Amino acid sequence: MNIYSKIDINHIVLSLILLAFLDSLFTDIGIRQNYITEANPIMKNIYDTSVFGFYALKISLPLFLLSLLSKIKPKKYLKVLLSSAVTLYTVVLFLHFFWISLAIIT
Repeated sequence: MNIYSKIDINHIVLSLILLAFLDSLFTDIGIRQNYITEANPIMKNIYDTSVFGFYALKISLPLFLLSLLSKIKPKKYLKVLLSSAVTLYTVVLFLHFFWISLAIIT
């Protein structure tokens, strides 16, 4: 693998970190405004206990992944898996936008 493969994976993980932050932010806004509820019971419990903990956990997981990936040799399947995760996170983020938009409109 060349250096560009490593950079590509790092960019994908950085995108994942940004998406995790945006997901946390819009989930928090949606919950505070009673537009949405947290569907994941574990994350709901964490959110109900500590909003800071909710943000910290959501953002620390991709950061941890970035630190792990910096220690291993990039493989093609990792890029595919990470790209799939970014795609799924993007879909979830658009669902948040959709749900919050519906709640505001109605």
